[in-house]
Amino acid sequence: MPPATSTGLKHELCASEFFTLSFGAIIGVGWIVALGNWVSTAGSIGAIVAFVFGGLMTLLCYAELGALFPFCGGEIAFAYESFGIRTCFAVGWLLLLTYIATAVFEAISVGWIVATLFPYTKGPVLYTVRNSAVHLGSVLLGFAGMAIVTLLNYKGIKPAARLQDALTYAKLALVLAVGFVALAYGRIENLHPGFRSGTSRSAWAGVFAIFMTTPFWLSGFNTVCQVMEEKSRRTSLKTISRIILLSIALATLFYCSIIFFCAMMLPSEALVKLDLPAASAFKVALHSSLPFRVILAIGLIGNLTVWNSMFIAGSRILFALGRAHIVWRGFADISSTGIPDKAVLFVGVLGCAGVFLGRSGILPMINLASICTVLPYLVVSAAVVKMRRQRPDEPRPYRVPGGAVTAMLAVFASMFIIFLSLYEPYLDANRHPPFEWWLLAIWAALGASFWIVAENKRNELNETERRKVFRTAALESK
Repeated sequence: MPPATSTGLKHELCASEFFTLSFGAIIGVGWIVALGNWVSTAGSIGAIVAFVFGGLMTLLCYAELGALFPFCGGEIAFAYESFGIRTCFAVGWLLLLTYIATAVFEAISVGWIVATLFPYTKGPVLYTVRNSAVHLGSVLLGFAGMAIVTLLNYKGIKPAARLQDALTYAKLALVLAVGFVALAYGRIENLHPGFRSGTSRSAWAGVFAIFMTTPFWLSGFNTVCQVMEEKSRRTSLKTISRIILLSIALATLFYCSIIFFCAMMLPSEALVKLDLPAASAFKVALHSSLPFRVILAIGLIGNLTVWNSMFIAGSRILFALGRAHIVWRGFADISSTGIPDKAVLFVGVLGCAGVFLGRSGILPMINLASICTVLPYLVVSAAVVKMRRQRPDEPRPYRVPGGAVTAMLAVFASMFIIFLSLYEPYLDANRHPPFEWWLLAIWAALGASFWIVAENKRNELNETERRKVFRTAALESK
């Protein structure tokens, strides 16, 4: 069966919408939930150091390949061009889990935040998961949010992008206001101790523990790669490359700043004991609920922006895999609104299923998404090295400073994070197989079944035809 000559996707996204999709996908609600863990694990300065190095590691390599291969699916196109179909599928399947896990994280977190603002919304306890109660209200909120995001994406890319614009800029304005309050009322001495160490681990072990999760906290920027084909004709590839860099840099600055601001408000011993410490620190220090509610409002806005972006990215990964006949071809079907409707529904159904994990699923979702995100980082970094050697004269709208040397450093850093991401949960589970390993094994088994079922259709395209599918999409995006 010959490849199609048209993707069916609409070319509607402008430069500002690429920025809000990327930055809005990175900064969600997670910092409100996890900031206490960052400070208790690494200390305020240690957590900032972890994010600086995490941001530097991810900052450069995606921009070069994103502009070199402007295909829907981003990393899976990079992997196919560089390493072949099996690596392409593995990267795509793990990225899909990253996006779904992040959507689940947002669905669970929104229930937690709303219940904090309005305790009566919790409802009765339905059951417990890993010794944590799951309340009816939280499940219903997660389901309702997932349904709204699914419906929004089902209507097309442009309505989703316009909502993303409004929410992202509102979020930035509120964050600036919080920063001014922290600088006016916070105390530098509250940052002590800057680094934290336990009885059996050095201070740097805490920094490494946070560093290994930074791929999760920064993962939203690669949403741009998934929707590259849907850019308007007036938006250049070089502009998109710069947007990727800007989004990563601003997100890293955001995380470092919010750790600094919140740690200034209270001594770390008091800060880490609070529920939702990023918001509660201002409430306790200022004896006012207004900053508390403003920060939770920022979190809820961020929740929606990340949720929306991850949903878009997940559906486009499935679309790209289906279009290349790597998984079921039906995922490449396009509706009258110009979106891959079956892929959208698949992501929505799996996202709803994850809501049943409740609050006990938040940390495993973070760890699982981090594990799944790092392998594509490794593949992308290695692809930069390989493409520089095999295609040195290929036009590149953006070139990574330092070239292959920078990319090789990113390869080694990615390998180190992969080790930490698998080993730290094992230590936390007292050297027993952690919950994250079981979820990863289930996802791998599901992926194997998708691979086997699609074998006949996959063989309908040879390597030249499949590359033409990717290349045709690239030509349409120029």
